Amino acid sequence: MQRILNALFQFRNPILYLFLLILSISFTYNRNAFHESNLDKYSFLISAKLHRIQFAISRYFNLRTVNDQLLEENEKLKFLVLQSNKLPLYPDALTKSMRFLFNAKKATVIKNSFQNQRNFIIIDQGSDNGIKPEMGVVSNNGIVGIVHSVSSNYANVISILNQDLKINVRTKNSPAFGSLVWKGGSSIEFKVEDIVSNAKIKIGDTLITGGMSSYFPLGIPIGQITHLEKKDESGYFSIEATLFTDPSQVFYTYVLENTDYEELQSLQKNLK
Repeated sequence: MQRILNALFQFRNPILYLFLLILSISFTYNRNAFHESNLDKYSFLISAKLHRIQFAISRYFNLRTVNDQLLEENEKLKFLVLQSNKLPLYPDALTKSMRFLFNAKKATVIKNSFQNQRNFIIIDQGSDNGIKPEMGVVSNNGIVGIVHSVSSNYANVISILNQDLKINVRTKNSPAFGSLVWKGGSSIEFKVEDIVSNAKIKIGDTLITGGMSSYFPLGIPIGQITHLEKKDESGYFSIEATLFTDPSQVFYTYVLENTDYEELQSLQKNLK
């Protein structure tokens, strides 16, 4: 108690000054409309700045929650986008209801290799989240790869930047199918194989998924043709293409679940 009294006595002048200052401001505020208006204005500005700082801090610490909410919304939107990208293969397809076989599950990339000839990606969703091998993985504007193996909480994805992986593709304006293969080197430069030389394609055509596999639906935009050369001796085009999205820079992905996968696999086994 004595220490408190000594401190008050030692700082008696500053304390008295602050008391009188607050008292005078109070009298001025209550008795003068002009001063009252100015004090209200400054107090509002100070309060607004403090609230702004508080909001910025709160928003920073809530970014993870906001991102999760956005991913939930994007997961639903991705399904609708994939469904709307389907292209009619037959003239009457537009008048018939077509069943869409794929569901989209959001996932985040936690490791992405792209400097080797055979690259892999690890995502933060596994068997506990319904992820299984042989599922396709896409980003907002392209293809990422195909699930190779899974654990409870993670999945290993064969990246599209893997020279052993071939993706079935076609162009928007031609029914001719081919295979998209990474050339090595640049992560956005690919080649397209096995498109016959009588196909009606040209430089600038958009490449899309061909829909001839159980991994991806028909119509996902992948890239565009940048070089085209007809090889008469082989009967096929020599085609180079550039992807719309760099697979080495992908962070958020969607894993595609083919709801008829087991049935399709059963039919293929019976054929063998």
